[in-house]
Amino acid sequence: MILQNHLEQGVRVKVGQHFGTVRYVGEVPNTEGEWIGIEWDDPDRGKHSGSVNGVQYFQTRMPNAGSMIRGEKLTKFQTLEQAIVEKYIVTENTLRVDSEMLRAVQKQLHASLFEIVGMEKIGGKQSNLQQLVDVSVRYCPVNAAGDLSHFANLQMLDVSSTLLWNWSQVGSIVEQIPSLHELNLSNNRFVDPYEEQVGPLAQKFKNIRKIILKNCALGSWSAVVRLARLWPAIEYLSVEQNGIEFVDDQLNGPHILALSRIKHLDLQNNAVRDAQSLHNLGHLPALEELLLNGNGLREIRFADDCPHNEKVDVFRNLRTIYLRDNPLQDQCAVFNELDKLARLEQVMIDPDPTVSYEETVARIVGSIAGLRVFNRSTISEKLRRDSECDMWKLYANQWVEVRNDAQRLKAFFKTHRMYPRVMERLGSPEYFLPDTRKASNMIQLQLLNEKTGERRDKKVPKRINLHTLQNLIVKLFALPDGDPALALYLLDRKRKVRIPLEHHAKSLDFYSVEDGDTIVFV
Repeated sequence: MILQNHLEQGVRVKVGQHFGTVRYVGEVPNTEGEWIGIEWDDPDRGKHSGSVNGVQYFQTRMPNAGSMIRGEKLTKFQTLEQAIVEKYIVTENTLRVDSEMLRAVQKQLHASLFEIVGMEKIGGKQSNLQQLVDVSVRYCPVNAAGDLSHFANLQMLDVSSTLLWNWSQVGSIVEQIPSLHELNLSNNRFVDPYEEQVGPLAQKFKNIRKIILKNCALGSWSAVVRLARLWPAIEYLSVEQNGIEFVDDQLNGPHILALSRIKHLDLQNNAVRDAQSLHNLGHLPALEELLLNGNGLREIRFADDCPHNEKVDVFRNLRTIYLRDNPLQDQCAVFNELDKLARLEQVMIDPDPTVSYEETVARIVGSIAGLRVFNRSTISEKLRRDSECDMWKLYANQWVEVRNDAQRLKAFFKTHRMYPRVMERLGSPEYFLPDTRKASNMIQLQLLNEKTGERRDKKVPKRINLHTLQNLIVKLFALPDGDPALALYLLDRKRKVRIPLEHHAKSLDFYSVEDGDTIVFV
């Protein structure tokens, strides 16, 4: 453990509730004693950037993140062993204090049935270090391991927001606890290991399966890749909130070998905004779950030349993706791209504010063939059928426009990958589409004089009444005006009968006369 009077650059320190990193140890002219130059995690905690009276003693990343303080202000360091014992071991004194506090609560609440039992059992259990399985020393000033041989069954350890600052310290911890498989190192600042340290440290981390490094100022994906060499068995990695902007395509190099086992990757609240970075992540062969909430993604794009009936050769094992809090511009295009992933089953995404939630559900369920869960809700077969039907109707007009043009139809299927498979189930949408022809109030009739066999074709209004039709027939056929009223009949060709049209005040549509029918008169 580094002692308070043997500080060096890179050491993590704590003053009150504020954490920082030692950037300078030494004298300042015209003052007495030793000063400690600190770069605070909180960029507004300090007073300068490392410059005092015109002299630059160190350099901070932010202009007001630096301070010069005296060593006596620093919180006293602890080993991990000391922090665990202090937090978890129950002594007779703490039992007595806890018992008195509970009785005070009982009295204040007037809870006569509120009993205090089992304090001795609790104390006995907590005092047995070997029974500890999950330990948190968050915010404790831990900067070294200590003797951890007592923690034989420890599996999960939270040392976030402590004073650990180099990987040798962490290696000493995990080496002493072979049962440990989950490690939370969030809100710490680590210096990179030397190249010669990588191999020996990797041996110490051989049992660690899950590492959380939220807000550790890693700064780049390259830094993550370099550190990955320390964790040969890692399956779950969280690097949330680390200022990562671009994922470069070095995923086939030797440095990425450790990440070949990664099943769960948390990249939330970084700045991975470009489609190429997302595509590069797709080369992680074992990845099953990817968290990209809050990255500023505007689009998702995989291979443009992927046929509608094939899948892309990235994210081959991805089953779950989180895309909340991203300004995605075209959700329909996003869903179409996600349909290219071979094994995707779960998607978490914000609903499109420009349409109803029900329409968002229909779009994503109808678009992604293998989707089983959307925003934590299981998709029923009925919902899938209904959603596919909605998509079938939604894009029917577009399909009709391009169906006879091979190139345009190919482009349509690339943009709407689900349409061919929906058509296989529901058929062609052309019969579903409404008749766009303009409705007419006129019908074409054939008028037949039964006596002479003379015929005339005439367009007449559907609503013309029989009395008016009689007058029209008289004029068309030049019949004598003095003839008695005509007898009209509708010739029904299907049934080979004549239907008398007797009510002269009724219109043709009353008798369901249609375009092309024949009216016989006598």
